[in-house]
Amino acid sequence: MVLSRKPSYVIFFVTAKCNSRCKMCFNWKNIEESSKKKELSLEEIKKISRNFDNFQYLTISGGEPFLRDDLVEIIQLFVKNNNVQFVSIPTNALMPGKIREFTERLLKSCPKTSFRVSLSIDGIGEHHDKIRGVKGNFKKVLESYKKLDPLRKKYNHFNLDTSTVFSYYNQDRVVDVFKWVNANLKVDNHILGLVRGNTKEKIAKNISIKKFEEAAKFVEGLTAKKGRRRKDIRLKLLIALKLVMREIIINTLKCNRMIIPCTAGKRMVVLTEEGDVYPCELLNMKMGSLREADYNIKNILNSKNSKKIVQWIKKTKCYCTFECAIQNSLIYNFKQYPEILKKFLKIK
Repeated sequence: MVLSRKPSYVIFFVTAKCNSRCKMCFNWKNIEESSKKKELSLEEIKKISRNFDNFQYLTISGGEPFLRDDLVEIIQLFVKNNNVQFVSIPTNALMPGKIREFTERLLKSCPKTSFRVSLSIDGIGEHHDKIRGVKGNFKKVLESYKKLDPLRKKYNHFNLDTSTVFSYYNQDRVVDVFKWVNANLKVDNHILGLVRGNTKEKIAKNISIKKFEEAAKFVEGLTAKKGRRRKDIRLKLLIALKLVMREIIINTLKCNRMIIPCTAGKRMVVLTEEGDVYPCELLNMKMGSLREADYNIKNILNSKNSKKIVQWIKKTKCYCTFECAIQNSLIYNFKQYPEILKKFLKIK
């Protein structure tokens, strides 16, 4: 995988529809215009999958992924056709019953693939509801947790995570959120993300770097001490990558420059709900349309336009704080391996 020149990581926005109205959302414009969008059909996605080579990691995004009634079939296609080893699905957790049903169907049908469902928790109680724009959302998160938790005893290839986005709205309470989750929920991993992109409310990005750094250090200490339910060296490695990733994000914020070369557009690609291909979520440089490229990703990746974009990223030393892009770039940056190993050895 490390020596491959093909994408190893695919982020697929399966829908722009969403039942949340998060203040810090970077995809809010697409969500507000979701009714006008012609989403890829299951048949179209089947063609896309057949033309992809094998790749390791698939993140399903949106909108809210579980709003697609054919979500299970979509993921099954990539597992079957592309030998995907890891699938992560972030969710606002507003549909506990559907999330449980779809997750178990995936776990039953794809026993060799590691699945991770991540429940969003940005505050405790009403504070979470206000950030997410939906009254009663926090209660739904807890209900989703209760429905998903038993699946970990039945399926060893399932991880149940939580994730928190650090923004203006919770920067003074993030540590409290992590403490609460650690005391009340037995999740496999609690992820700290950073607000990014063109947020719905501009003030969302008005954050303190110092507060983020303090929160990141607290999370690292918590992560290192936490025991692992699954003795899977791959999962432990992913956790180590995330710890190094946060340090790179902090250095990026402080130095305002690229810390490690970005592999977006080469080893990572983003697919939208309408079949457009981008190097990452934040860079508004369209590489091509799968609908116009006969649903063949190779036609897009090998195009002059895509190569020009990849060169632009390299030449301009494009940088950001997008966790997925940094994490994927770390895999291909051998200079970072000693630091990754150091974090790896600290994890219980």
